Amino acid sequence: MKNVLDIFLKQNGLTRYDLSKKVGISEQTLSKASKRDPETYSGKTLIAISKGTNHSPGEVLDQLLTIRDSDLLYTASNLKEIRQKVKEQEDEFIIQGEFNSILKDIKKSTLSENEQLGFNLGTAGLGTSVVWIINRIFNSIDSNKEEENLKTDIAMLYQIKLLNSNEAKLRLKQSK
Repeated sequence: MKNVLDIFLKQNGLTRYDLSKKVGISEQTLSKASKRDPETYSGKTLIAISKGTNHSPGEVLDQLLTIRDSDLLYTASNLKEIRQKVKEQEDEFIIQGEFNSILKDIKKSTLSENEQLGFNLGTAGLGTSVVWIINRIFNSIDSNKEEENLKTDIAMLYQIKLLNSNEAKLRLKQSK
């Protein structure tokens, strides 16, 4: 399920951290809510979101449900947002901006789905884990290891679809 709360907050110029500081709700509560359907949000959570965004609780729920039922995806436009989405293994999201050129390189260097399936079958499923470990070791030597680890994680976890020269859509490989 897509992260409806983060999309809504970004439309309102906020992050979960910003909202938690603004209205006193814990980031953990917001993180848990972001993984659920908005129809299951507690009244306390909806009221906190409404206070932080200057909307009524009813307007917040309506907007969250509209986002849920739309094709709208979260758009990450900086390294911090991309890291967060990859760490949380967001099902699908858009990357926009300068990191998009790096995605083109990742896409060129990764195996197709069929090639990856053959590789996994041929190595009894161990190959992917071994490649990930080897990449992490090499990346630990690199001066920019955080970015290299992020690239490794993206290559291992996501299918990349280049949308245009400035945007790419990432979809978890096991996601439908």
